[in-house]
Amino acid sequence: MSYDKMEALRDEWKRVYGETLPSLALSKSFVQDYWPVHVDHCFGRIILDNVIGRDSPWMKKLKSPAAKNMTSEQLEACIALGTAIAEGRESLPLLDAKSLQLRGKKQQKPAAVLANSKRKREERSDANDNNNNNNNNNNNNNNNNNNNNNKKENTGSAHKKKKRQIDIKSALTPPKTVKAPLSTAAAAAPPASNPNVPPPESDEVDPDLHHLITASDLTLFRQSVLLTLCQVPSGSFTSYAAMAGHLHSSARAVGNALRNNPFAPRVPCHRVVAADKKLGGFGGEWGMQGKHAGEKVRLLREEGVVVDTARGKVEGLTWNAFR
Repeated sequence: MSYDKMEALRDEWKRVYGETLPSLALSKSFVQDYWPVHVDHCFGRIILDNVIGRDSPWMKKLKSPAAKNMTSEQLEACIALGTAIAEGRESLPLLDAKSLQLRGKKQQKPAAVLANSKRKREERSDANDNNNNNNNNNNNNNNNNNNNNNKKENTGSAHKKKKRQIDIKSALTPPKTVKAPLSTAAAAAPPASNPNVPPPESDEVDPDLHHLITASDLTLFRQSVLLTLCQVPSGSFTSYAAMAGHLHSSARAVGNALRNNPFAPRVPCHRVVAADKKLGGFGGEWGMQGKHAGEKVRLLREEGVVVDTARGKVEGLTWNAFR
C-alpha cells in the first residue's frame, strides 16, 4: 500500500479513537447503554486489545506506537471495530471487560456486564417514561391557551436525546442568509475584547467558504469544528472549551481538529485560546514559546484583541454565542 494511503488510514484510526468515541462518551450518546471509559487512550486500549491482542495485551504483539507499526489490515480492522462501537453494533462494556481480563485486572463477567447494560437501559427507559408522565400531568392542569406548549413538552425527552449527540448536522447546514454589511455606527463600535463591552453577535459563514469546507475530504467532525469557528467575529476570541461545549465534544478533540487548518486564515484559528485565556496553540505548537506565537499575537492585535505578551494571555470576554 502506498505511503499516502497508509497515512490516511493512520489519520482515520486516530480520529476514531481520539475524537469520535471520546466525543460520544462525553455527550453520553445512547448508541451504548453506558460508557465505561471516556478518554482516547482507553478507547485505543480496548480496540487494540480486541483486534491485535486477542489473547494478551496488544503491546506483547505490537511495538508502540501502534498507529506507526500496524499493517494496513490491522488499521482497517481497528477502524472497523471503532466504527461499530460508535454506531452501537458492538458492545463497548463487553469489549472493555475482555480487555481488562487480558490484563489480569478485576472485572465483571460477561453475564454481569450484559445484566448491567440491561439495567442501565431499563433505568433510562423508566426515566423517560416518568418524564412523559409528568409532562402529561402538567398538561392536564394547564388551560386551553397552553395546549400548544404542552404538546412540545411531551416530546421534550426525545429532543433531549438528540441534543446530547454530537450536533454535526446543524453545524454543516448551509446558512440561509448572508449578514448585511455593518452600519457605520456598528463598525465604529469598540472591539469585543474590551472587558466592559459584551461580545457581538456571530458572523454568518461565507457561502463560498462553507462550500469549500463541506466539499473537502475532512472528517465530518473536523468540518463541524471549522464551521463553528467561522461564527467567531473579528475582534473577538473564543476558547477550545467553549467550542467543545457547543459541539458536545471535548476541548482536546477540538484542538486536534484545529491543529492543521487548511483554510487559514479564512477559518480564523488564531481566534481560539485556552480556557484560562492563555494564547493556546497555533501552527501546530503551543503557547508563547511556539514558533508561530508571534504571528497569532499579530493577527489578534490587528483585529483589536488586547494581548498581554508578558503573561501570554488575551484580555476581555470569551465569545460564546454559537448558533
